[in-house]
Amino acid sequence: MEGAELERRLRSVYERGRWRDAALGSLPFLGVVIAAAVLGGRPLSALAIGGLLYVAGVVCLWRGRQMGAAVLPGAIAGGVPLALALGAGAMSHGCHGSACVSWCVPACTVGGVVAGVLVASAGAQRRAGLEYWTTASGFALMVGALGCSCVGFGGILGLASGLLFALVGARLVGTLASKA
Repeated sequence: MEGAELERRLRSVYERGRWRDAALGSLPFLGVVIAAAVLGGRPLSALAIGGLLYVAGVVCLWRGRQMGAAVLPGAIAGGVPLALALGAGAMSHGCHGSACVSWCVPACTVGGVVAGVLVASAGAQRRAGLEYWTTASGFALMVGALGCSCVGFGGILGLASGLLFALVGARLVGTLASKA
């Protein structure tokens, strides 16, 4: 066997192993998706978002480096709005007089802010670059959206705006602190 052919075969085995490890590493997402589909009010939304979450997990873990390192912190951060949204969905509406309000959108927005702070904190500790920040934010958004789809697009919009608010604020504070 020629050296180039041996190198090609070894590279192929190595890459297949990385894909396998990434697929196995993303399996816990399927458990979260199933729980969100069962406990949440929109199982089809949870399954659609969950499919995207699993594929993104596989690709990012396979890719490695900052993308791979951002998967777990982003998913953990996204667990906050997911839990808050599922809890809000289990509660009755808040009614005062003739007006009733769902708790889902406020829970998703607050959860998004907390998730943004967690992503920003993890990114600052690692002195991470843009690739890490965007990947971790994307995973926080996808995991949180599993529960925040409870009232449709409004819940996901609340999650995204809370996440964005916290991330922009954290970057601004970090920039100001580094100049001081």
